[in-house]
Amino acid sequence: MSAVLIKERKMSHTRRKKGNILIKLLIVLVIFLGLATGVLYVAATHFKITQISFEGTDRYTDDELKEYIFGQNEYVNSLKLGYDLKHDYVKVSIPFIETYDVNIEYPDKVHVILYEKSIVAYIIYKGNYMYFDKDGIVVETSNRQDMSVPLIDGLEFDSVVLYSLLPVADEGVFNTILDLSQNLQKYDLAVDKIHFNNDLSIVLYIGDVRVNFGFGERLGEKLHELKQLEPQLAGLSGVLNMENYTEGSGYITFKQDEKRDKKNN
Repeated sequence: MSAVLIKERKMSHTRRKKGNILIKLLIVLVIFLGLATGVLYVAATHFKITQISFEGTDRYTDDELKEYIFGQNEYVNSLKLGYDLKHDYVKVSIPFIETYDVNIEYPDKVHVILYEKSIVAYIIYKGNYMYFDKDGIVVETSNRQDMSVPLIDGLEFDSVVLYSLLPVADEGVFNTILDLSQNLQKYDLAVDKIHFNNDLSIVLYIGDVRVNFGFGERLGEKLHELKQLEPQLAGLSGVLNMENYTEGSGYITFKQDEKRDKKNN
């Protein structure tokens, strides 16, 4: 057998060997791609979030909270969300919400716990609602009015800065505002508005009833008594005078508004 023929046979054998290796590699690649596609399919379908629940606030609907936290994306993957939560997740800012926790219940459920800011009252400044906490710190500014806490009006402010003390020049008035706000929460009194007259005397608005409170003396006693009277004020319209009330004195008067005759209007 000639040397040329032997050489050609060796080259043919080498080519067949390389061809077999290439085929095996292609088979392995196809299997790998098939497995990867299967894994991606399972991840995309089995771990698609189908239920999102919320607790901790009733200021927003579930749909509003979903849009705040997850945007308008209809598809949220629990695996990706879990990864983001452990690495570079950035919480969004939600009015009236201090922070929130996102808990994943694999494979397809998410539960969000929200923690509200501690808000006791608000003022209106340059058309915006400025909300403050029990310490007088302005913690929220919004164009959204929260009717669950009272409005404070009758006072003027040169400027209001977020996360700073409510800028009340008179320290006595500032302390009265805080005392009132805290006691209203303590006694669970539904007051719509706290108004300061020019002489800084106080009027509370509860529905159609105006409560003359005087200058802030004995606020705790007066608010405790007002809580006892609250059920009797339902549906009434008039002025409740508590300026001179002291515990045990019972000195409270009520003057009902005159009913207008519709025929004469």
